[in-house]
Amino acid sequence: MTNRHKSKQKKILVLGGTGSIGKSLIPKLISNNFNCFSISKKPSNENLINNIQCDITEFKKLNKIINKQKPDVIIHLAGLVGNIKCEKNPKNAILTNVIGTLNVLNASIKLKPKIIFISTGEIYGKTKNKASEKSNLRPTNVYGKTKMLSEILIQNFTKNYQIPSIILRLSYCYSENLSKKGFSLMFKNAIMGKKIQIFGGDQTVNLLHIDDAVDAIIKSIDYKKSGIFNIASSETYNLLSIIKKLNKIMNQKIDYELLPYRGFEVKTSKLNINHSKKTLKFTPSKKLDEVLRTMVSKWK
Repeated sequence: MTNRHKSKQKKILVLGGTGSIGKSLIPKLISNNFNCFSISKKPSNENLINNIQCDITEFKKLNKIINKQKPDVIIHLAGLVGNIKCEKNPKNAILTNVIGTLNVLNASIKLKPKIIFISTGEIYGKTKNKASEKSNLRPTNVYGKTKMLSEILIQNFTKNYQIPSIILRLSYCYSENLSKKGFSLMFKNAIMGKKIQIFGGDQTVNLLHIDDAVDAIIKSIDYKKSGIFNIASSETYNLLSIIKKLNKIMNQKIDYELLPYRGFEVKTSKLNINHSKKTLKFTPSKKLDEVLRTMVSKWK
């Protein structure tokens, strides 16, 4: 039996399986013959795998589930995601993202499953040059700060309790298949002829397709050591230049309102992915132009 075949037999718990990444990840795990189940705050209507409704802030319930189900790997996607939600409710952000992560770790002390934690490039703050995994962490917003605190907790538990962990710092995720928030929603509204609001416009952003994010997570399952990895696309763009791309593809002018820059947003986000390419064998495959064309054909 090969090592790869053995790894397929691992039991995987996806925390936050009903979220944007979870919805794309779970079908891929199933197609790779992984034995998986999920825990999420919301009920799932997918019926692909067993989904147990539980909030990660409820330690007793979470602890009972994890120690009963005995997962080999926990993919931690759960939390309050996005800058606006976290800025509006910092208390909930800390409770869910930080205390929730602490609960996951405390529930894992006995079994020592591998933890794959989904963090964010926001953790670096404004990056003049491309940030590597060894760059200083200077988050400028509540979301980035909660992820930084979670990372610190995970690294402490890896050191003190020998719980293996991989931290993936993702750039901004988008997809033509998940369009209820973030850049995906903005592009969808623009393509459908709705007026969109752009705050600032001169931000430098790196857009990571969810399929590439999923690929990085699956590669992390087989990676034997603990580590931290930047996961991003190879392309970085000025936000208004992306709108110009859409204009060109659609051959019509997008209606947008330019508003003042919001202070909690990172103006320049650039991630160096050399370490991920070399060590995790991660290579982003989706190109922005191709995805925008797919979005236009789907939504126009």
